[in-house]
Order: sequence, then structure tokens, then C-alpha cells
Amino acid sequence: MENSNITVNVNEQKKKSNAAWICGLVGFITSLPNTLCALICAGATAAVAEEAAKMEAVEKGATDLEAVKAAEAAAAGGVAGYFWFIVLVSILCFALSFMGKGKHSLITGIVVLLGGIFILINGFVGFGSMLWGTATGGLYIASGIVAILNKKRDK
Repeated sequence: MENSNITVNVNEQKKKSNAAWICGLVGFITSLPNTLCALICAGATAAVAEEAAKMEAVEKGATDLEAVKAAEAAAAGGVAGYFWFIVLVSILCFALSFMGKGKHSLITGIVVLLGGIFILINGFVGFGSMLWGTATGGLYIASGIVAILNKKRDK
């Protein structure tokens, strides 16, 4: 028998994962109860802020009804702006998670990762539910990490 040398080349190609958009989709679904809870908390906080602004205006001697109403509106406007910022971050993370498999997956992954960290921190210390905020933030963080890892894969 002859000795024959057989050379086998094995190229292992890693495919890009679909986990980025799957985590983004599930994260968006879990963000709906979190957003509802944030809306309720924002409404309650706005009401408390309005009353505090009204009391402060009265203590300063403002008898003008317009000044009291302006203080109430300013207090409520800040809370409403923060609520809409949370909603915007959640929708942005959801939309960008679908781009986690494309050629811009590194940038997408970083933005989704930062949005997930913001939502996670917000779930612990801000508006929203701690349970739903943690789930949403964790899923968006996972989506961002997978999108970043997808950039390193060939196909």
C-alpha cells in the first residue's frame, strides 16, 4: 500500500445571529408594561410637582393666578418631557435592533447597548417598574452585545 497524504482544509464560518432582533422584539414587548407604569408614575409626579410649585408660589407671595399656573405648567412639562424621552429611547432601541445583522451592526450595537443601560438604570431609580425595566434593559443590552459580536462574524 502506498502512503498518500491527504490534506483536508476545514473553514469554519460563523453565521451572523438573529438573536439581536429577537431580543429587541421581546424587549419592546416587555417595554410596553414598563412604559405604562412610567406613564402612571409621570402623572403622579406631575401632580405632586404642580402642587409643590403652587405652594412655593403662594409662599413667595405670588397672588397672580398666571404666575401660579406658569409654575404648575413648568413642573408638569419637565416630567412629561422625561417620560417621552424614555419612550423615544425604547422605540429607538427596538428599531435599531433589527439592524444588528447588517453592515452597520457595530454602531447599532453600541447605541442599543447604551439605550439598554439607560433603561436598566431607569428601571431601578426612575420612572417605570423595576421588574419590567430590568427585563427590558437586559434584553436590549443582550441585543446590543449580539449586534457588536455580529460585526466580527463573516456571514
